[in-house]
Amino acid sequence: MGLIQALDFEHESFPAYQDFLFLPLFVIFFPTVRFFLDRLVFEHIGRHLIFNKRLDIETDDERNKKIIKFKESAWKCVYYLSAEILSLAVTYREPWFTKTTNFWIGPGNQRWPEQKMKLKLKAMYMYTDGFYTYSIFALIFWETRRSDFGVSMGHHVASVILITMSYICRFARVGSVVLALHDGSDVFLEIGKMSKYSGFEGVASFSFILFVFSWVVLRLIYYPLWILWSTSYEVLQILDQEKHTTPEAPVYYYVFNTLLFCLLVLHIYWWVLMYRMLLKQIQDRGKLSDDQEQQSSSSRRSSSSISRSSSGCRGSGSSCCSSRATAAEEAAAVAAVVGVVGAATTEYEKEEEQQQQQQ
Repeated sequence: MGLIQALDFEHESFPAYQDFLFLPLFVIFFPTVRFFLDRLVFEHIGRHLIFNKRLDIETDDERNKKIIKFKESAWKCVYYLSAEILSLAVTYREPWFTKTTNFWIGPGNQRWPEQKMKLKLKAMYMYTDGFYTYSIFALIFWETRRSDFGVSMGHHVASVILITMSYICRFARVGSVVLALHDGSDVFLEIGKMSKYSGFEGVASFSFILFVFSWVVLRLIYYPLWILWSTSYEVLQILDQEKHTTPEAPVYYYVFNTLLFCLLVLHIYWWVLMYRMLLKQIQDRGKLSDDQEQQSSSSRRSSSSISRSSSGCRGSGSSCCSSRATAAEEAAAVAAVVGVVGAATTEYEKEEEQQQQQQ
């Protein structure tokens, strides 16, 4: 603690290659922390929540698979939450957090690429770069093989390249805001998945709604219209290309923007997958609702015929039948609406298990 307190996190200096000497420490730090959290915290919480549900339709093997996935989601939730808090703490009071022109100019007479970085921004970069470097190995050797393995691997590799390149090329201001935009929605996703594995359908549905909303707002609207607009267009209007650029600047510009646009393509790809699953579940629920309505109508007609043919039927008995039919219709309507988002996750999990069995 004394060493941390002695550090001046507001100290500014130019980024240097020597800073990456701290990267291996974080690459080792994350699997170590995850190992202990898995066994001392996540395992106990997962068993308590999942095994206490006592569902007759589930075997112990199915529950154990859920616990493995629960621990993976719990770990990702811890990281994304910590990364989001860290990125907001580092960037929230900086001028470029709300004004994209400050990506390239200021404070004072600083112009890109002659911009210094605060120590806290450097630490955040090493923290995030270390996590995604570790995630490449974890995806291969540790985590459950999922249907989107190739896309996830591409995302991790692109993230490492983007983070490292933005640090070296002094695009850290842009990178810090990009990281702040991305980690927040992932927190909602992992909370929703943990809730789904644990049987808390209401929490899962609400979390997935927040996830989809934040994904659309942050990744499909704010990211391209503010961040990509600034990196591809605004920078050319602000900087004097003769005075404030280097011979490598055109290469940096095209490579950096290509990777950022690749990230947007991944965002759109995952959104299409989510949209298709949600649409499929809504359509399936609609068909189920129509079938239930037909069955309910048939039941009412049958009840009406029986009522007319039975001379001993009392008025109170007819009222009771009508009440029960109405209650059944309401229950069917509720069942058709509740859990649509959570059901999409169940469909996704089934597809994963089928692929694992084929492999």
